[in-house]
Amino acid sequence: MTESAVAAPTAVASPRRIAALTVPALVVLAAEPLYVLVDTAVIGHLGRVPLAALAVAGTVLTLIAWLGSVLAYGITGRAARRFGAGDRAAAVAEGVQASWLALGVGVLVAAGMQVGAGPLAEALAGPGEVAEAAARWLRVAALGAPGLLLAAAGNGWLRGVQDIRRPLWFVLGPNLLSALLCVLMVYPGRVGA
Repeated sequence: MTESAVAAPTAVASPRRIAALTVPALVVLAAEPLYVLVDTAVIGHLGRVPLAALAVAGTVLTLIAWLGSVLAYGITGRAARRFGAGDRAAAVAEGVQASWLALGVGVLVAAGMQVGAGPLAEALAGPGEVAEAAARWLRVAALGAPGLLLAAAGNGWLRGVQDIRRPLWFVLGPNLLSALLCVLMVYPGRVGA
């Protein structure tokens, strides 16, 4: 985002303006549990081991998403203070700084999971086929950590500068695509047959 993309702060805090800021933010917050629900519904048809593996790996992925939430809420407050003070350049700088931090942490998480997924899954599930399946799922899912954390940082920054519509589309679009791809990749050849 450039400095010119950041609108000037709105002075009036009417109930309508407050609702316009909160309703899309609520939808963004609900997106993560819905994403997990779709995965659970699709994987649940494959049997008990894949479902148990998803539960173990999903727990770890939820912790990674929690890191994103911490980052998002931190950047929201920092950017909002700058934006509210009329310092648009500083508000943009906060977003850039948060994006670099998110990317760095996301790359570290993705790399760390390639090495640590096995021991972590075994610590949570015990030795056996569930831990092996969970480790495989974690290694693949962790590759999305940089994008997940970047999206969280971007959403937090956009909330801070009172642009709440773009995060809504940035979250809904990928989640809908993910739901479609989940079905197509888990059930190849069965969809549309």
